[in-house]
Amino acid sequence: MGGFPTKRALTWLSLSPNGTHLSGAASAHASHCRSVGLAFPGCSRLAQTREYKAMFAVVRTGGKQYRVAAGDKIAVEKLAGEAGDTITLGDILLAGEGDDLADASKVTVSAEIIAQAKSEKVIVFKKRRRHNYRRKNGHRQQMTLLRIMSVGAAEEKPAKKAAAKKTKTEAPAEAAASAE
Repeated sequence: MGGFPTKRALTWLSLSPNGTHLSGAASAHASHCRSVGLAFPGCSRLAQTREYKAMFAVVRTGGKQYRVAAGDKIAVEKLAGEAGDTITLGDILLAGEGDDLADASKVTVSAEIIAQAKSEKVIVFKKRRRHNYRRKNGHRQQMTLLRIMSVGAAEEKPAKKAAAKKTKTEAPAEAAASAE
């Protein structure tokens, strides 16, 4: 069914400057370029969005790796916590801002748990032909929905001096000294 689109399809099509038809996304891109005063063929919408360089990190959780930035929402393997709790993702593999990379050990990623949910059902069907053997099971993996709150430098807390633990030999000596 190739050829020219029907009237119904023409409602979401647009013409480019050279007269060819564009899809819905390209049409929106063309109208964006015209609204900001750029020539459509030479416009680079991606180049305009790259001016804002948000800090990003690659974190590992549940055996998978995710590239995250502040404001992102991700679904990960089940993590402990209730909806509304704030957690810190600890295993940071890579961090950076734009094209620059930062030291991953000095970066923290904090996230808020949106919900605890189950993923789509996966059907597990086993069959051995000519043996009248068929088994059908369903499985829904538990997952946690996270909203990344911040990706940034770790806040350094002042180090607290821990009191030295008393050994067994020092404890009787102090008790004898206080008795005198």
